Amino acid sequence: MRRRKQILFYCLMVVMTLAVIEGMAQAAYYAAYGEFNGGGPAAPAGEGAAGAPAARAGLLVIHPYYGYTRRDPARAVNQIPPPRRADGVVLIGLLGGSLAWFVAPDFQDALEVWFREHDIPLRPVVLELADYAMKQPQQAIQITNTLALGGEYDIIANLDGHNELILAHENYFNSGVSPYYPFYWQSLLSGQLTDAEKALVSRIHAQRQRQHRLAAWSAAAPWRRSALYGIVNRYLRERTAAQILTLNRELAAARPGEYSLQRYGPPLALLPPPDAYDLSRSTLRVWYRGSVMLHELSRAAGAEYYHFLQPNQYVPDSKPLSDRELAMAYDADGRSAMAYRDAYPLWQRLGAELRQQGVNYHDLTQIFADNQETLYRDDCCHLNARGNELLAANMVQRLAPALRRRAALAGVKVGGGGGGGGVV
Repeated sequence: MRRRKQILFYCLMVVMTLAVIEGMAQAAYYAAYGEFNGGGPAAPAGEGAAGAPAARAGLLVIHPYYGYTRRDPARAVNQIPPPRRADGVVLIGLLGGSLAWFVAPDFQDALEVWFREHDIPLRPVVLELADYAMKQPQQAIQITNTLALGGEYDIIANLDGHNELILAHENYFNSGVSPYYPFYWQSLLSGQLTDAEKALVSRIHAQRQRQHRLAAWSAAAPWRRSALYGIVNRYLRERTAAQILTLNRELAAARPGEYSLQRYGPPLALLPPPDAYDLSRSTLRVWYRGSVMLHELSRAAGAEYYHFLQPNQYVPDSKPLSDRELAMAYDADGRSAMAYRDAYPLWQRLGAELRQQGVNYHDLTQIFADNQETLYRDDCCHLNARGNELLAANMVQRLAPALRRRAALAGVKVGGGGGGGGVV
């Protein structure tokens, strides 16, 4: 009996010690990242301006049109055969970059809530077409490709904006690559490279695979709720992202002054390189034309297109930033702050032109204008769990007219549930 009590005592002490360590780790995680470790993947900092979202599943692959994507049968970005409409289902394709990729689960949840509140016996299905670093014209190419293969959608929602402005700058000024090519294009090449360059590409690919394995482990049971494991895992992912950025810069500098169409893409008309505002005007025009194309493609395919300009902390006067956001999610002297300050007036004019073209365009940059909560989680554009929840709910409220029309087409009378209020 005495030995049994001793064993019980030691076990209890071990459990209490682990609980104290975990509690301290949770506090440290909050101090470092502005939120408690909730078990979901986090955006690693340091990979250019965009960060790289953690993979929920699948290995990293190179797509001929989209650049780096994940081979994951649960995600529609590489889905074969393409999606087809079905009775009782509303298919919603979600386009965009890493922010759209992160918000997809909350978007699915918010849609399900809206359908329940309005007593609609249909099932919304979000097809995750978004992936990290995607930017126009990749979204337009994506839908063109899917529709050409026989794909179908009821609604296509595009949540974008940041990558078109910032990653275009990163491509052109950091790597000498066409701003319209997929991000890190030079690291996707396998032909016409020297042995030294092939070695760099191999190292980049290995680091990306490591990054996504770490991300998958971050979301795996039983470790996903452990803050101690979360701190270690997130540190390793951020370190890996920084190494990827360094290797890409080494690759870009490997052959200075030598031009290659395959390596750099078509040159811009303005040489020497244009200043930042000239490049922003050019890339935002591509963003505008890509959205008009998606609107026309969707209409021809019997779908409805909605375009959402994503919120961003660098848009002037768009949010009262908390002390924590100012400390960890805002770089006043960085390229993003400068680019948004200079380019946002043009964005507003182009948004007005999109609406004149009949596009269901919604500028979401002001949805947090009166919200003093900590919502941004890094100095790019990514949101924490609360921010993703608010963004998804806002998008669903703006989609309500299309959702009602889809229900009517299915012969379903829409109820007047309690979810029909104004947007966040």
